[in-house]
Amino acid sequence: MNNKITSWSAEPAIRFAAEEWARLAMQYGGRLRAVASDAAVTITTIDEALEHGCSARLQAELADQRELKQGSYWMEVKEREVLLAGLTPAAALYAVYDFFKVYAGVHWIYPGEEPALSDELPGPEGEARLYEPWFGRRGFVFENIYDPAFISDMIDWMAKNRVGEIFFTFMLWDNIRDTVAPEIVKRGMDITLGGHSMKFFLDKEEALHRQSADHPYMAKRQLDYGDPSWQQSVIGMIADYCADVPRLTRVSLWPEDVSSQSETFLELYIRHTEQLKRKLNDKLPGVEVEHISYNAGLSWKMLDRGSMSGSREIDTLLAFWGRDYRYGLEESPSLSDRKADRIERDWAAEAHRNGTKLTIFEYYSDHYMFSALFPSIPSRIVADMAYFRELQADGLTNLVVPCPGYPDYDWKWAQAFNGYVFCRALWGEDLSAILNDYYTYYPPEQREPVKALLELVENAAAEVTGWNIPLFPHRIVDADKIPEQEKAKARDKVTALLEKLSAGLDQIQTQAAPGTRAGKAFDYAKHLAELADLKKKEWS
Repeated sequence: MNNKITSWSAEPAIRFAAEEWARLAMQYGGRLRAVASDAAVTITTIDEALEHGCSARLQAELADQRELKQGSYWMEVKEREVLLAGLTPAAALYAVYDFFKVYAGVHWIYPGEEPALSDELPGPEGEARLYEPWFGRRGFVFENIYDPAFISDMIDWMAKNRVGEIFFTFMLWDNIRDTVAPEIVKRGMDITLGGHSMKFFLDKEEALHRQSADHPYMAKRQLDYGDPSWQQSVIGMIADYCADVPRLTRVSLWPEDVSSQSETFLELYIRHTEQLKRKLNDKLPGVEVEHISYNAGLSWKMLDRGSMSGSREIDTLLAFWGRDYRYGLEESPSLSDRKADRIERDWAAEAHRNGTKLTIFEYYSDHYMFSALFPSIPSRIVADMAYFRELQADGLTNLVVPCPGYPDYDWKWAQAFNGYVFCRALWGEDLSAILNDYYTYYPPEQREPVKALLELVENAAAEVTGWNIPLFPHRIVDADKIPEQEKAKARDKVTALLEKLSAGLDQIQTQAAPGTRAGKAFDYAKHLAELADLKKKEWS
C-alpha cells in the first residue's frame, strides 16, 4: 500500500501509531477490501480531528457533549479516506490495531507471537463508528515477575488489545524500568505503582527477598497505621520517588498481605493513604491515589467497610480473594461469595455517593490462586464484565502471577487465553465473537478438538477455585502440606473432582484425530491431566 498518512500531533503514541499503520499496511494490505491501496489516512486525536474539520459525522456523534470513557476512538472508513481519531493518543493507536482486526482479520491472540488471520476476508463496506469501552480503566498487574522480555511482550500485546494501564510494584518497576519505560511511553500507556510495596521504602532487603520468592504472599506482620512515627518520612520518600516516573497516573499502595482483625485497621490505612494523596498533590497534582479493600488472610475486616464512611479524597480498589469461579458472586452457593457480592455492591454505592472511582481487582491470570491446575474460564470472564458494569465500576485490573516449579509447563501461554478474553470483554464484546476470533489461532482441523478441550477445562478445572477458602492457606495442589484431619474431610470430593478432570482430558485427547493432537493447547491438556493424576494419588 502507498498511503499518505496525516497526523498533527508530536505525541509519541501518535507517531508510533503512524509507524504501526505503515508496517501493518505493508504486511496485511493485500487483505484489505474496504479501502484503496493509496487511500489517504489521518491518525490523530478526536480534539484535533474536530479542530481540523475532518468529519461532520464525528461532530454530530459528539453533539450531546457527554463524557467519553478513556480509550474511546472514532473509526471512519471510506474507499479513499480513513480517519482514526482517539480520545487520547493511546486510543488513536488502538484505532490503528482495531482497523486491521476489523478490515484485514488480524488478531493478536498471544503475547510475543505472530497474529492469527481470519480465514475469510472481511467485506468491502466501510463504516463510521465510535468505539467506547465498558470501563475507562483497563489494566494488568505485575507484582513479582522479574522477566523484562515477557513484560515487554505483554506491553506490546496489551496495546494491540486496547488495554491502557500497566501496574507494577515499586520494586519490580525499579528493576525493569530502563527496559520497559520506552515501550510504555511510545504507546501512551498509563503506569500505576504500588501493590505490596511499603517494604521497598521501609526495608529494601526484605522487599528484594519477597520479589524472588516462589510464594507471592510473604508478609510476616502487618504495618501499624495507627503509629504516626514512620508515616510522614515514608510518604515523603514515595513522593520523591514518583517525581521522575514517566506516564505515572496513579499510586495504589496496599497494606502487607497478612490478616488484620482490628476493627479500626481499614479506617487507619485509608487515612494514611489520604495523607499520601495530599503530599503527592503538592508535587504531582495530576497523579491519582487509591486505597485497596482486600480480604488478606481471609480477613473480612480488611474488605468490608461496615459502618465506616468511605473516603471522599481517594478512590477504591476492591479485591476479593478466594471466590469460586464456576459462579458469579450473586448466584454462587458459597456464603463467602454472596457476602462478597453484598460488600462489592456496598462499596460501589459508597463510591458513587462520594464522587470517587471504583476499580475491581481480578485474578484471571493468577497461577497462585488458580494453581498449576489452571482453568481457562472465558464464559465466566464475559459474564463478570456484565456484573461489574451493573455495579457501575470505573475500571478492571487483572493480576498476572507466575507458576514456578513446573519447568515443562508454559504458564505464560496458559494465562494468556483468560487475558485475551478479559481484554475483549472490557469493551463489551460478546463471547461468541471473542471465541470465533480466538480459534483462528489454530489450524482448521484442530479447532473442534481444542474447543472441546477448553470447554471441559472451564467446566471441570474451575471447580479447583472453590476449594481455596475451605483449604486456606492451602490449595488442592498442596496436598502434602494439608493436615490429615482437614484432608480427610475433603478427600472424597477432591478426588472425585480430580478424577473427572483427568478422565475428561484423557477422553478428549483419545478421541481427537492423531494429526490434531499437537500444539500448545494439547501440551496444556497433557500438563493438567498428569498433574490431576499426581494430585489424586497424593489425596488418596
